[in-house]
Amino acid sequence: MRKPFLLAIIIILCYKTEAQTSVFKDIDSLLMIGNYQKALMILEGSDDKTVAVYDKTGDIYKSIGNYSKAIKNYQQALEKNKSIAIKTKLGSVYELSGYPSKAIKAYENVMQKDSSNLIMINNLGKLYLSNYKATKAEYVFKYLIEQDSLNPNYPYLLAKSYEKQSLFFAMGQSYLDAYNIDSLHIKSIYRLAVFFNDLKDKDSTMVFIDKGLQLAPDNINFNQLKANQLYGDKDYKSTLDYLDNLERQNYKSVNVYEMFGMSYLKLDSLDLAKEYFNKALNINRNNSKILYRLATVEYDLGETKKAKNSLLFSIYTAKPDLDKQYYLLGVIHKEENNLKEAIYYFEKSFQNNPKRYTALYELAISEEMYYKDKKIALKNYQKFIDMFKSKDKVYTDFVSERINQLKETLFLDGEKIE
Repeated sequence: MRKPFLLAIIIILCYKTEAQTSVFKDIDSLLMIGNYQKALMILEGSDDKTVAVYDKTGDIYKSIGNYSKAIKNYQQALEKNKSIAIKTKLGSVYELSGYPSKAIKAYENVMQKDSSNLIMINNLGKLYLSNYKATKAEYVFKYLIEQDSLNPNYPYLLAKSYEKQSLFFAMGQSYLDAYNIDSLHIKSIYRLAVFFNDLKDKDSTMVFIDKGLQLAPDNINFNQLKANQLYGDKDYKSTLDYLDNLERQNYKSVNVYEMFGMSYLKLDSLDLAKEYFNKALNINRNNSKILYRLATVEYDLGETKKAKNSLLFSIYTAKPDLDKQYYLLGVIHKEENNLKEAIYYFEKSFQNNPKRYTALYELAISEEMYYKDKKIALKNYQKFIDMFKSKDKVYTDFVSERINQLKETLFLDGEKIE
């Protein structure tokens, strides 16, 4: 009796396996022509939800970017079978969907059980890097170098982990290790150019800049570095060649346009210098330094009215943004009943930022409380109405009432009100 029963079970299992294999072949055919919806309908309508079904369903949802459903299916697969491969997939979906801590936990769990998946471990290292775990990233990339000493990306990423730990020379050596493995590794070449530039090693800097430009003539980073070096050497004509490369690629930045302007200024091409300083100001209108440079060019061109306007705007924009600090100091001193100091800081706050109506309001109130001469406060109350009447109804109503009361008091005291 027992043997026929076992034989029946085996036959049923074989039949179910064969049927499922046939279904997966149909699903693969649908996926090849992009019919994901029909493939999912077949899988989700299956009566026999095996690990393979959940896994395949998760794969499809991952491929179409529906990460929440991919996660759900991978989790259901793991409830049936703690597969390392599925745990790795789950970690990758967590990573794609913006859950780095969950991805790290999933990858760490996999690495403890299987340290042979170097792609997954590399992803773990990069997650450590981007989530402020530089020492853990260092450990991971050192392990990867031990496993594969010919991959330049591993010492490159190790250098990144050193950089985040402020290990400057270890960083430089690791970038050099990546370059020694692959002399065409463009990212390492760029980082080495920056590294030697920071060391003030001009010759080595130029070696790596020129190497980078030889490999990638239109690379924005190398063109910027080359322009900076040539400008520092006062070779303004050659500087313009590399700045032109950047402009041809439609690369726009305040620094590039400023260097354009300064190079033309040094070459006495005042009209072109003016043009590029204005281009820089189109990006950042409140750049005090460039406004001053523009003013010097306008002055040299005899455009004195424009030069004066540029200078005044330069002075205005050069003021540090300290109104919030001054205002809070005023509030604190007012609460301590130190009205003289409060008046000083509210006045500084308003001078620093004439749009801060609360500073003018508090200034007038403090003046009314401190000075016997109420005309001082009245003047600023009136200024508040003139400038900020529509800004805040509660403040405006209070100020209007104080103006009327003060005027009435001053009139009764025989004071002249201007």
